[in-house]
Amino acid sequence: MRSFLEYIAEATQDNDSQIRIVAFQGSPRTIKSCSGGDGKTKLLLNKALATLTKEVKIDLIDLAVIDTEPQIRPCKGCIATSNGFHCHYKCDCYDKNDGTNDLMHEKDVYGKLEKADGFVVFTPVHWFGPSSQVKALFDRLVCVNLTLSREDAKKLFGKDVKDPKKTIEAEQSGKYRDLLKNHYEGKVGAFFIHGDDGADDYVNRRMPLSMADCKKSDYIDPVGAIMPIVNQCRYSGIFVPESCIEGNVFGYKEKYSQNNIDVKKSDLFDKAINLIENLVKEIKKRKSG
Repeated sequence: MRSFLEYIAEATQDNDSQIRIVAFQGSPRTIKSCSGGDGKTKLLLNKALATLTKEVKIDLIDLAVIDTEPQIRPCKGCIATSNGFHCHYKCDCYDKNDGTNDLMHEKDVYGKLEKADGFVVFTPVHWFGPSSQVKALFDRLVCVNLTLSREDAKKLFGKDVKDPKKTIEAEQSGKYRDLLKNHYEGKVGAFFIHGDDGADDYVNRRMPLSMADCKKSDYIDPVGAIMPIVNQCRYSGIFVPESCIEGNVFGYKEKYSQNNIDVKKSDLFDKAINLIENLVKEIKKRKSG
């Protein structure tokens, strides 16, 4: 049976005049996993995407952890060998049908982003940062920032595009710097991140002594938690306007289970819808310009 998000994605038809957006659902939770239920993140994204008109084509990438489905394989850090001469777009540390079941290639994430005008990421806060699934996604997007394309790498280095002797020599020579490219330059990104600031963990309980030197101001707020990824995008030529960053604390000092109930009565839905609307406006502004 199709999920609601899959229905929304299929219901939008391809059209050259359409705005194309890739939507990432960044919570690992799913009814079929140990969590026993979908997270608030998916609920909020459902609601926001449901408001979009047919002028917007949605490509959905659900990062929920399902053991039988592809997952994002970790970045191997090959860019540190010789920058974009060793790390190539689309990431060639993995490939489709290579046995690793890498979501980035199996679900053609790079191809969908390449065709899109922009993207939106919905994620919970996990330990003062985004979910590990979202972090892995952006680790693997290192290959879009000032790198050779796979095709150019093959022209320069032949079959063995990961030969460090060749890639280091190319970087040191300085001859081919003009081939390095920001592959998603000009696209627009948006981020919705929400957390509960520990919910009711320490309500009516003594804080651990290890927290004695911590002040409330030391904690990262949701917007602060997503800013490293926002800045990664900006460094790679992707626009992320302030209007396209939405961070919220919801459920502080409340029971975790009650948060899942109360979210349906919160203003988070309106904020999620507003974020999507702002993303579409920013894309239209840049397409018309």
